[in-house]
Amino acid sequence: MRILPFVSGVSEPRRSADVRRARADARGPAWWLALLVCKPLLLLARRADWRGTERLPRSGGAVLAVNHVSQADPLFLAEMILAQGRTPRFMAKTSLFRSRAVGWWFRSAGHVEIDRTDGRAGLQAAIEAVAGGDLVVVYPEGSITKRSDGRLMSLRSGAVRIALETSAPLIPVAQWGAQTIVPAYEGKVVLGHRRTVTLLVGEPVPLEDLRELPPATAVRAAAQRLHDTLAPMVDRLADEHAQ
Repeated sequence: MRILPFVSGVSEPRRSADVRRARADARGPAWWLALLVCKPLLLLARRADWRGTERLPRSGGAVLAVNHVSQADPLFLAEMILAQGRTPRFMAKTSLFRSRAVGWWFRSAGHVEIDRTDGRAGLQAAIEAVAGGDLVVVYPEGSITKRSDGRLMSLRSGAVRIALETSAPLIPVAQWGAQTIVPAYEGKVVLGHRRTVTLLVGEPVPLEDLRELPPATAVRAAAQRLHDTLAPMVDRLADEHAQ
């Protein structure tokens, strides 16, 4: 597996006013608006197949490392997490925060902005959020997969850096099926019969033995472990859906 560069030189977690405000209103009006608008559409579009939800921590900070197959898959993932009593905080690129309507929702919902030209700032905000008890969702591929078969690409190192820095659980989540409703990069929605969307929550990736290693060595080893854990999970779901 090739590890793509993310950031370096992460400093100690520092709680910001934005993180405190987001946590004080864990599920504010932005989330309730999203549920009101999106939930009926999700019920019409998909059959939910959720597995391993008991592995999501009921409290405390954690990093969810999730494969990315469709523009719509954050909706299905958020639905599953919210149903377990947690509120997800997605890491998202700056351009989404700059959009007037979408940006308002991302800020109001407490998501984590990352400027890809200055990844350190975005990673620091995520570290603060996890250290403060939030469930932060990271797409370690960095984009929707560009593989023709939809399977896992090479990983960036942001998810493992956050987990190593905070000692929080790094939880792999595989998903498959959202791309049959909103195909990646095609700009269309496929409606008709309800399609199965599967989400599989895995066991936390073990990192404890890496924390005393030199940072660069620990990051490489952790990223390899994440890839070796998440890729077979994605392959399993892809094979099941192909039957």
